[in-house]
Amino acid sequence: MMLFLIVMLLVAVFILFIITSSFLGFIITRVPFVSTYKGDIEFIVKKLGINSADVFYDLGSGDGKVVFLVEKLSGAKVKGFELTWWTHLLAQLKKLIRRSRAQLVNRNFFKQNWSDANYIYGYLYPPLMGRVEEKFLADCKPGSIAIIRDFPFPKLKPVEVYNLPKKHEIYIYQAPFPKSDGRIKVS
Repeated sequence: MMLFLIVMLLVAVFILFIITSSFLGFIITRVPFVSTYKGDIEFIVKKLGINSADVFYDLGSGDGKVVFLVEKLSGAKVKGFELTWWTHLLAQLKKLIRRSRAQLVNRNFFKQNWSDANYIYGYLYPPLMGRVEEKFLADCKPGSIAIIRDFPFPKLKPVEVYNLPKKHEIYIYQAPFPKSDGRIKVS
């Protein structure tokens, strides 16, 4: 009986941790955890030709699904930023199980330097997209690519827009080259 009570208490504490972490994460970021479809990431990696020479950052990486899949499909150096504790801890556990070399950072991605990345992925909400756009243009090298799902940058014109199944859109942006319109042809 005592063992049963201890197990139930641990389950209750775990559930409380998940609920509290999710709530606090949403209050801080205003973005809930929403998973990205595997097929969408496979499409992105193939279409953009992401490979082992690339550095890929996932803004709001949740449980690491995108980070691990991009690493597996392309061999790229991957880094995920996530503020919500329970999804970050789940990603850390997945990293151990998969023996991944991904970097998983439990910090605000706005307060990190993005200059190493040549691909930035974000599935965030409209109120954040202006700040993400500014940070992308300020930190990323000319030619770097932003892959933005569903909610476009407010000012920068996308190089390509892909309409994916289940009514999702992927916006592709490129950090401009000096004295250039910064446009490339993504095939």
